[in-house]
Amino acid sequence: MDIYGCGITFSLLSDENTRVDCLIASILGLSRTQVQKNIRNENLSVNGKILTKSSSSKFSKGDLFEFEADAPEQLSAEPEDIPLDIVFENDDFLIVNKPAGLLVHPGSGHSKGTLLNGLVNYLNLQDKSKDNPNFRAGLVHRIDKDTTGLLVIAKNEKTLTELQEKFSRHDIVREYTCIVWGKLKEPKGTVETFHGRDPKNRLRFSPNVTNGRKAVTHYEVVTEFKYASLLKITLETGRTHQIRMHMNYLGHPILNDELYGGLRKSPDPLLNKLLATSGRQLLHAGTLGFQFSGKDFIFTSPLPEDMKAVKEYLENISFEHITGG
Repeated sequence: MDIYGCGITFSLLSDENTRVDCLIASILGLSRTQVQKNIRNENLSVNGKILTKSSSSKFSKGDLFEFEADAPEQLSAEPEDIPLDIVFENDDFLIVNKPAGLLVHPGSGHSKGTLLNGLVNYLNLQDKSKDNPNFRAGLVHRIDKDTTGLLVIAKNEKTLTELQEKFSRHDIVREYTCIVWGKLKEPKGTVETFHGRDPKNRLRFSPNVTNGRKAVTHYEVVTEFKYASLLKITLETGRTHQIRMHMNYLGHPILNDELYGGLRKSPDPLLNKLLATSGRQLLHAGTLGFQFSGKDFIFTSPLPEDMKAVKEYLENISFEHITGG
């Protein structure tokens, strides 16, 4: 059974006095290392309380465990010659600007044509793994298929471990740009909620769960348009679909986001045509920064053409009365 990305809920049939990572590993058939990583990422709750340490504890019969296992990075993807927009590269990592429509990692029904397939080919990861079975490198984080923007890829195990730890500690600068429907009440703010699978739609995530991981998003209104607003988003935590979920939670879903309520028609047919041409949620991971080996790195990516076109059109219809004399 593939448990990765799925929420697993179970109750104990007897009292237990043991390390929680050992308990979860034995029940779900995972390694302790995998379980420990997911516990650090706040993927485990017991009776509604998030646990972040793998220490020994006393558990009672009937205690309710909820656990979600993030998929481990895999180097088994077939190499493919997929064009990569490489923004930066050194001996330790590379920064890739991902286009819309490109899956980051193989999944159910999508074994080929992903960013990882291209990375395995570009970095010759398959041969390196054959020469050294303990070799580890690869994806540090992910963004959605139809979200554009910057990703960091580790080229060796030391870098992979260091950057993953930085992400776990939220010691990474991640800024996104998105266009949402309507005008927000406050020019800037913070959204802090639970984050968990939506019981009514397993493809979505919801803040309206009785327990789950903490999700924190900071937003700032950059420009208010007719019908919509341009936002700068800074992530404190990096949950799956976090920005999309939080914007919908605020009542201002991202334009074109079908899964989270953003697939709407405006009164403007030309705007609707631009949105239909884009065909994806207007969300872009434009800034990525971190410190590595004592040096500060910051990378930026301009808005992709579809978002730029929508933004410029909204500017034209929103501010034409100001410049028109």
